[in-house]
Amino acid sequence: MPISFSFTIAIAVSKQATDLQREQIKKDNFGKELTANGIVTNVEEYNFFNEKKDLAGKYFRVTTAEQKSTGNTAYQVNFLYKDLPAVKDINKGEKKEQPGKIIKIIDDRLQISLWLYIGELSAGEKELFISN
Repeated sequence: MPISFSFTIAIAVSKQATDLQREQIKKDNFGKELTANGIVTNVEEYNFFNEKKDLAGKYFRVTTAEQKSTGNTAYQVNFLYKDLPAVKDINKGEKKEQPGKIIKIIDDRLQISLWLYIGELSAGEKELFISN
């Protein structure tokens, strides 16, 4: 099942969009809340860095298996958590459904990676994620 009607449209547009249009799609969707789901393939520590602004943060990423949108575009959902206790009971192979805020949309031409931050975004985190 697709994660959302509006996001599916963004994915479809993204596949035929120019690089400038793709960047605009990312900016227009940053911070919007979305509920997504997927089958967990990995749980790992993940670090963000912004050397220009001297920002960094340690997080925990839950990666899901590739899925297909209604338009047959491959996508993957990454849930990002701030604290280890939030991910310690998540297991490989389980279905995960979670609301979160969009922090990244990566278009690798063959697959879209959607990143959702679970929790409230602080001003520092917004600055860190928007630059990545």
